[in-house]
Amino acid sequence: MQTDTNGAGTASRQSDWQASRRSVLSSIGAAAGIGLFSGSEQAQAGAGLPGAGALFFVTTGAGQSNGGGNGNANGNGNGNGNGTEYLVLDSGRGKVAFTTGGTADEAFQYAFDNVPDSGGAVIASADTFHFGGPATMGDNTALTGQQGTRFVATQTGTDEDPAPSESQSNPLATGHDLIRVRGNNTAVTDIEFDANGTQLSNQAIQADQCDSVYIARNRTVNGFQMALSFTRCTGVTVAHNEVLNPNWYGITSRAAPTGSDRDLRQSSDVVIAGNRVVGVKFNNIAPYNVSNFAVIGNVAVDGGHSLIACSPAQRGTIVGNVCRDLTEFAPDPGGEAGIEIEYKETHLRDEVAGTPEARSSDITISGNQVDSCPVGILARTVPADADNTEARTEKRPYSFTITGNTVTDASAAGIRLRSGDAGVVATNTVRNAGTAIDIDTEYTAGIEQGLNVTR
Repeated sequence: MQTDTNGAGTASRQSDWQASRRSVLSSIGAAAGIGLFSGSEQAQAGAGLPGAGALFFVTTGAGQSNGGGNGNANGNGNGNGNGTEYLVLDSGRGKVAFTTGGTADEAFQYAFDNVPDSGGAVIASADTFHFGGPATMGDNTALTGQQGTRFVATQTGTDEDPAPSESQSNPLATGHDLIRVRGNNTAVTDIEFDANGTQLSNQAIQADQCDSVYIARNRTVNGFQMALSFTRCTGVTVAHNEVLNPNWYGITSRAAPTGSDRDLRQSSDVVIAGNRVVGVKFNNIAPYNVSNFAVIGNVAVDGGHSLIACSPAQRGTIVGNVCRDLTEFAPDPGGEAGIEIEYKETHLRDEVAGTPEARSSDITISGNQVDSCPVGILARTVPADADNTEARTEKRPYSFTITGNTVTDASAAGIRLRSGDAGVVATNTVRNAGTAIDIDTEYTAGIEQGLNVTR
């Protein structure tokens, strides 16, 4: 890799891809405020938008063949093997600032590292970018793609999945994160993330220890252990993404690899809205150890554990979601549901165990449609020791409202409370359920019921 010095080698490379890229650069430049590019790829004076700020455009040198080398003067032979050269255009300099014949993460990392403290944007062209490892964003950075932008992961090895499904055969392919967010006031939008068949130790996007994170209008395909992940964050919005067939979780506050320092950390002020999550072994949407949250208007389809699961969570709403077609995989006691709130001992770090944050509480579940799940809506306690029945009294979810939901074709139960305290179950419609409303009186207390319609 190298930073451009405006020498003859770089000028030759620019001429090779200039014609095929001129229309793209012109349209992106105009939209983003970098201005149109002249024949020498210098930004035309006066064509930018005042106050546009720092902006980097990452693209490919289409049709380049570097013979496996890196396409730069140092010739160290670390090419990506697919004949692609990656370039970074700097709006401030009005020219190519960086090139590499390596992997795309090198180009994006250059752009991220050069965003000033005041902030800026990194725009990816409508191309396929092959990553060899993660690229990490810092503070005040927006990363955005466009129709056709695709980030592809690389397999890093193999490992054993501790809970393989019937369709999986160990060992499974391991991969790497594509984008890591490690700064405040950040956004990742409009990109397709391709796991390339990898299923363990990776995420498409993983945000950790951030304040104000916006993840929207992305698509994930072909794997990932966990598709969209946030941990130890405040002010998270995950909206209008499509997540297809990840291994363990779709949208989650867990982190891969499981058991790592980031896994099962607490986050707050979280909005998960308008997403479609399909084909997951465990939970489609899993806000674990989250407080002050809203899960609104999502479509969750084809999971193996509860499709939307708070395990645990506090002070939140689960409203207006569509949950359907759950096929249980290694279910916990009481079965798996379209929506669940629970205490689960194995989801607690030492600093949370024994505190009020260990239990699910103050949650409203309203206006959801749940169809073809063994249980429609579920509240329960799952201790590490299945014989510890005292935990179902001492660690039960409390202060919750289940109202105005419609549950159909629940083979086991429409609404099931295996444990719970100070809850309301009212004005729900349950149709064609094994048991319409199943409340275990031994492990529940203070449950108010009324105006539920069952048929």
